[in-house]
Amino acid sequence: LAPGMAAPPPARCCNSVGIVAFLGLLFWAPEPTWGDGAAAGTTGSSSSSSARCSVLLAAHVESSGVAVSGSDDSDEAGPELRSEVHSMGLDEAVGCAEAALGLGSAGSPAGVAKLIEQVARHPDCVVELATKSEAQTRCAQKWYKIAIHALTVANKMRAAEAMWHRATSLQTGSPAARIAWPSPLQTPTVWIDALQSKKTWDCAHWPFVQRLEALTPQILEEVLEVASSFSTAYPYLARGGTWQNLFLFRGHEWNEELCTALPLTCRLLRPELPSKPGVPFSTQFNEEVVIFRSEPGASVGAHCGSSNGVVNLHLTLTGAEGTSLRIGEEDFPLTDRKAVCFQDSFFHAVEHRGTAKAERISLVIRVMHPELSLEAYGSAPRTDVVEDLKNWDMVGELEREVARLREAYRKLVSDTAFPVANMSDSVAGSCAVTGAAPCDVR
Repeated sequence: LAPGMAAPPPARCCNSVGIVAFLGLLFWAPEPTWGDGAAAGTTGSSSSSSARCSVLLAAHVESSGVAVSGSDDSDEAGPELRSEVHSMGLDEAVGCAEAALGLGSAGSPAGVAKLIEQVARHPDCVVELATKSEAQTRCAQKWYKIAIHALTVANKMRAAEAMWHRATSLQTGSPAARIAWPSPLQTPTVWIDALQSKKTWDCAHWPFVQRLEALTPQILEEVLEVASSFSTAYPYLARGGTWQNLFLFRGHEWNEELCTALPLTCRLLRPELPSKPGVPFSTQFNEEVVIFRSEPGASVGAHCGSSNGVVNLHLTLTGAEGTSLRIGEEDFPLTDRKAVCFQDSFFHAVEHRGTAKAERISLVIRVMHPELSLEAYGSAPRTDVVEDLKNWDMVGELEREVARLREAYRKLVSDTAFPVANMSDSVAGSCAVTGAAPCDVR
């Protein structure tokens, strides 16, 4: 990590690796430290906590339970569930929410969401709206996002909208300590209020996209050579069919092994990330490069990213026919060799219809919002990644970026291995014309 950047806190421990993976992949934000209040408030032994949660899940969450809390999917949980969750310490309540998410098809989506909402409204969770800035992952906002996402994936849109209203109406005693989502179509974990919201952006904001479009055949040729490296993408979002991914750049690191196999693709993209050198990252995964592959019949459920400070540059390399991207409430048919640039904070989904004739492969570059800047963070003291915004060394960051680009250029020259003997005459001639001295052609 660069100086001034905080290492992400260790992942929470829980009973199921699948639950940890679910949360980590879904929300693209390092797991927050809940604070001393959470640990101090935890009651009972782990076995008694587990027993209490099991009773709660059986009665209010599991599809086979005697009741689903609340009289309607759109209602908040009833007093019994609310009281039980709020009587737990926050660690125990979070663990119970994770167990509810792990139920899968055995859980009622409305019941899961209602339990999670009560974690978001837990006093030790709500307090983070006041103790942390909008530029950080805050407990209540994160768990409300998870609850709304659970309802959206289940296509319970009326219930999701009702929950959004409750989230944005949550009172903490301070006008600034609130969840500022503008609509149910945008519920990211981190919301920077100063940034403009647009479903789609003009891809001309990022000139390198045009070059990627022009070189699509060459990029695709490289990708097809590593087809065996694809792995299942976010299984909790796939509603059917095959959907796979392959990460080239993630967590500020390039996959050097893949870049060796995809030299042109990485050579085109390395100089472009970070897209706004000198601007602090808001989340650990602010910028990424990922290749997606789907087969006819694949359906990817609606989901939104970790922050409204990210724009997805989605370039379809092949297989666009019969595939559409839904952003908010609008469908965008995909086109081969053409990019769609959209804000990651909007709920979005992909439909690769069964009538399509070929696999679809897309290159997605996640970049910073065009308006994201140090000033956009306002009075926020830090982000999830940068510990101290007040003393952010922009000049130092730019100097490190220049050094990185120089090193990348040296490697490029070395890898290209220009034959010096063949270039000596032309270089020497150039020196003679310009009068440059000394003229070193070694």
